[in-house]
Amino acid sequence: MLAGKDFSLKSDGLLEFAPGIIASEPDVRRLEDALPVLYAPSVTPSDRPLYYMYRGVCFAQDKEIFDKNNIRYDITVILPGTIEGEYIKTVGHFHPLKPHSSETYPEYYEVLEGEALYLLQKNNRSGDVEEIMAVEAKKGDKVYIPPAYGHVTINPGNTPLVMANLVEGNFSSLYGPFRDKRGAAYYYIQGQGAKGEFVKNPHYQNSVALKLIAAPNLAQPTPAVKNKSLYEAFVADPQAFGFLK
Repeated sequence: MLAGKDFSLKSDGLLEFAPGIIASEPDVRRLEDALPVLYAPSVTPSDRPLYYMYRGVCFAQDKEIFDKNNIRYDITVILPGTIEGEYIKTVGHFHPLKPHSSETYPEYYEVLEGEALYLLQKNNRSGDVEEIMAVEAKKGDKVYIPPAYGHVTINPGNTPLVMANLVEGNFSSLYGPFRDKRGAAYYYIQGQGAKGEFVKNPHYQNSVALKLIAAPNLAQPTPAVKNKSLYEAFVADPQAFGFLK
């Protein structure tokens, strides 16, 4: 999916899709939904939209490919801005175990417009952080969320972040681990000048150093994505994405 060709971004952050593309109305996450995971301890609830999630987007001629393989292609728009100094982010979630497996479902992201910070976090059995990394990603970058990692996406820029993901079509995300700790192990807030800074979340009992990684330095789980978008790579070779199921 290409910005400006397959969809356009309207001034309110909603998307307008080209003819021939299947896209339902977006799910909206609002400020009141994010209250349990925000940096600021007391934020006034409101229905201010933070991000929009379009699930199951595809060209009509490709729908059978996605349905047959039980894979979903979603597009999310995260609006720019801050909430009492914290950059707008997703509420974050972990994934459940695959059936008859000790491995959780992974997920695969691509930045379509704007810039992103992906927080990838692995917890120990007691729910405290074991490992956490922040992946800096720009337009065209792909970020794989491996099994066992929860994740939060932050928009650190001053324009909307538009990102796509490929994921198994039926599982339900787990929001409790981040909600119980008021977010991930680090928050990203406005610092001095124009730069943001990471601050530790005091609700975690242990302290783990944050690793900062540029998305191009990450290994990709399949060579099928080389010189292709996630969408075109999947449609061309769905079998290459069997690891998502």
